[in-house]
Amino acid sequence: MKIILNNICKSYDGRKVLDNFCYEFTSDAPVVIEGESGIGKTTLLRIITGLEKPDSGEIIFEGISRESVRFAPVFQEIRLIDKLDAVSNVKLAAREVSDDDIYSNLNSLIPSEELRKKVRDLSGGTRRRVEIVRACLSPSDVLIMDEPLTGLDDDNAAKVVSYIKDNLSGRIFITSSHSDLFEAFCTVLSLK
Repeated sequence: MKIILNNICKSYDGRKVLDNFCYEFTSDAPVVIEGESGIGKTTLLRIITGLEKPDSGEIIFEGISRESVRFAPVFQEIRLIDKLDAVSNVKLAAREVSDDDIYSNLNSLIPSEELRKKVRDLSGGTRRRVEIVRACLSPSDVLIMDEPLTGLDDDNAAKVVSYIKDNLSGRIFITSSHSDLFEAFCTVLSLK
């Protein structure tokens, strides 16, 4: 499967954010998008997922229809159900995965005593790790993560990057990041 972007343009209030942007994303080449804040990283991810439309240009999904593509996103803002615990939040997106496997995956990044707490009682960094496990365990064709290391200290960020790498499972992976940790296994796409 490929996602091909041809001449994507996007402006806000007359300011061009993306200008004839072209790129081909494939499952065998994970990509980290780097660049200054406000340069268009989030806009690009939103266009790929269909949450935003480009002003012009085309997006081609090769090997799968646009309607069939399953995205597993991690957004900049936390998107969990506060009244549920970590395991239950992951289970909502990964229904086919056993509770034991969900628990084991979460426990690889989060202390076990945190896993049955309501997510509203968890730190921002812990909630971020719940979202990353949820995305990785979700049945999907594309893992797309917008600044997934936000709120994580260096040790936890390194563990998360290793976890993501180990759980790509042949999917297209696109992330934006200000960290150089993804550069060890991702192609760097610099927006300027």
